[in-house]
Amino acid sequence: MPIDSEMAIPDNHNCWFDLIEGCSDSLSWYFGARQRSVPWEDIMDRIASLTLALIFGFSGAGDLIAAAQEKSKAKKAEYTREEYDAYQKAIKLTDLRARINAMKQFIAKHPSSMLVKYARDNFPPVYIQWMQQLYKKKDMTTLGAVAEEFLKMRPGHEAGLQMAFEGYYQNKNYRKAANYGEALYGKKPSNNLARLLAYSFDQLKNQAKFISYTQKFVGTLSPKEGFYFNAKLSYYYARRKNISRAASYCQKMLAAYGGTELPPGYNEAKWRQEKGRIYSITGRNHYEQKRYRRALVAYQNSLRFRPRDDEAYYYMGMSNWGAEDTTTAMKNLSKAYSLNSGYAKVARAQLEVLYKAINKGSLDGLDRLMRAAAAELP
Repeated sequence: MPIDSEMAIPDNHNCWFDLIEGCSDSLSWYFGARQRSVPWEDIMDRIASLTLALIFGFSGAGDLIAAAQEKSKAKKAEYTREEYDAYQKAIKLTDLRARINAMKQFIAKHPSSMLVKYARDNFPPVYIQWMQQLYKKKDMTTLGAVAEEFLKMRPGHEAGLQMAFEGYYQNKNYRKAANYGEALYGKKPSNNLARLLAYSFDQLKNQAKFISYTQKFVGTLSPKEGFYFNAKLSYYYARRKNISRAASYCQKMLAAYGGTELPPGYNEAKWRQEKGRIYSITGRNHYEQKRYRRALVAYQNSLRFRPRDDEAYYYMGMSNWGAEDTTTAMKNLSKAYSLNSGYAKVARAQLEVLYKAINKGSLDGLDRLMRAAAAELP
């Protein structure tokens, strides 16, 4: 509590003598106060009183000094000994959860105390220390909840957002992780955070945001590091008929695992099917760019892994036609039709156009050609 000290007030008939004596007393008090670590506000109040006495040292000094002292006492009375003791007890608790609860109780009980400001200022460092302890203990369930509690008190606090994201992400609560992660990314973007957000949105089936965040970092990864994301992107763009972009991600997949090594999560059969798809998309991209010979090579590779793929036979036939190899074109279009799958109808239509162009508008002999081609299918 602030220390009070009486100060002599000079009589009117002997003011200068008393004033000088008061100055001497005040200076002695000042140096003594510094040794006793008296708060600066008490020292400044005493100096203010002394200054008033020096200026108005005659009749009005006593009243002015008294008024200044009353003002000082009123200011010092903004908290009581009881409040001070309660505050000190709260902030000295070693259990961080208990300390936070005690500070909340103090604020609720003494809302008008000047110490409330100091109690509020104590929350961030105590919460951060508590969250760090939880992180070290790997208690991610509690970490997420504590960080969320802290953010209600300090919205947008960077450390709080980071801990909330970490807690919920590790606990596979991807919805809350994405919520806090996006807020954190807005304050402190990074490739690693974008990667975790992309994975979170992929788990939430939010493809638009998955793509948005993936494209922020995937170019910085090696082919193996980026395999999972490149595979997802290849499917995404293939479904949207953006073949050139799909093919670019397919090439990165092959660059990562072009030999006998299997990618994580794949067995031999699954990887063979995937390589067939990769080569097929690559061939389609070459076909659309009218690079017919390169398209044929890609589709031949595709058929090594998916030997009865009607799409591969159809585009091989169309590439043969583009390269002016009409005999092989009719054979491959016949095979695409014979497989009786998604490309059967369009393959038959293109085959008839080509056959008529070669045979003066006649389809005589086409059935025989088609039977021969079908017999070559594996």
